Order: sequence, then C-alpha cells, then structure tokens
Amino acid sequence: MLKTVIKAELRNMTRDRLYVFFFFYPVLLGVAGYFLIPYLQGVVGPGNFLPEIIAMLFILMTGYMFGALTAFTLLDDKDDNVLMSLKITPISVKMYVAVKLVVSFIFGFIATMVIIYATNFLPNSSFGTILLISVVGALQAPGIALIINSFARNKVEGFVMMKMSALILGIPVIAFFVQSWQEVFLIFAPGFWSARMIQMELITSIEVNFTLIVYFFLGVIYNLLFVTLFMWIYSKRNNI
Repeated sequence: MLKTVIKAELRNMTRDRLYVFFFFYPVLLGVAGYFLIPYLQGVVGPGNFLPEIIAMLFILMTGYMFGALTAFTLLDDKDDNVLMSLKITPISVKMYVAVKLVVSFIFGFIATMVIIYATNFLPNSSFGTILLISVVGALQAPGIALIINSFARNKVEGFVMMKMSALILGIPVIAFFVQSWQEVFLIFAPGFWSARMIQMELITSIEVNFTLIVYFFLGVIYNLLFVTLFMWIYSKRNNI
C-alpha cells in the first residue's frame, strides 16, 4: 500500500509542471537564502531581527510547500473520482489519505533537513536539535494539506485556500516580539512551535517559557491534535 501510494505521488510530481515547481521550490528557497541571509546580516544594524526572521520563514515554508503539494494531489484524486472508486475496494479511503499525509511529512522532513544544512541557517545547532526542528516543522505538511482539502472543492478553490493558509506563516514572526506568557495567543498556528525552537537557536538571548525539548513535545502533540481535528472535518465534508 505505502509503496503504491509513493509511486503514485512521484508520478504526480513529474507529470504536472505545477507539481514539479512545488517539488523544487525548497531548492529555490535554499539558493535564495544562501545569498540573501549573509547579505542582510551585513547591511542591517544591531538588534534588527530581519535576517533571523527571513531564515525562520524559509525553513517553515519548506514543510508548508509539501503540504500544499499533497493538498493538490488530493484535489486531483477528488476530481478524478479516485476517492469515490476506493469506496468499493478493500482499501480504506481514510488509510489512503493517511498514507499520503505521511508521505508529505517524510518529504517535508527530508527537505527541511537539507535546506538547513545546505544554507547553514542554524550554524551553531547540533544534529539532534536540527532533527527535532525538522520533525516539528514537517508536521505542518499534513495539517496544511487537510486545511486546504477541508474547505476547497476543486483546484481553483484550493489555490484560494492555499493563499489564505499561507497567512499562518506570518504568525510565528510575531513570536520574535512576544516572549512572555502572551505567546499563548500564538500557539494555534502549527508553525509556532518549530518557529520558537528556531528562534531559540538563532538568538541565544531570547527569553522563553520552556526549554527547547519541551517546545518540541508540545509542538508534536499540538500538531497531531491539529491533524486529527482536520482529518475529522475533511472526512465529514467528503463523506469518507
């Protein structure tokens, strides 16, 4: 089952120019960040968080883009009546969707690891820390895919939902300036947890409420609950 879905995902990524663009988007981000961040570090004044904010957004966008990619493959399946056809087969539709979400997480995790090491965005971070950040960052992918598919009926609406969901990426930026108990108002954004972990690595003087490992576990728990909620909404709206 997993092998079949992975092959289908790879075919989707290679047969459509949009999917190919999404697939190589992290590479484009990495190349842009590799030159942009050092440049910004050289021109901005002390106390300016702009280079750190851009680096954080580039890392978060990697998992987000694989979520968007998976969202459009699911919309393709809906348009082609693949999900409807699965209802008369021994394969569970929910299991099929779940496997695609796991695939999006795996690709997002690998891409996040690659972009962090290729761009050296976190030069002082250990392998273990980068691993934890990549896990939480990649957990955005299933959530984004389900948000888009829970409210979009076709690809046109999917593009609209993708643009609206992209606003969620802006919320972690606020976390650079909210470092006390008020951060509770930002935790509903799936990317907040990985963003906070990235901030702790980029700015060692930042004041936070928990240790990095606590943010990791809270991020994993929250994102899994987030995915579970939207999987339920997606299932109800699509009768699967």
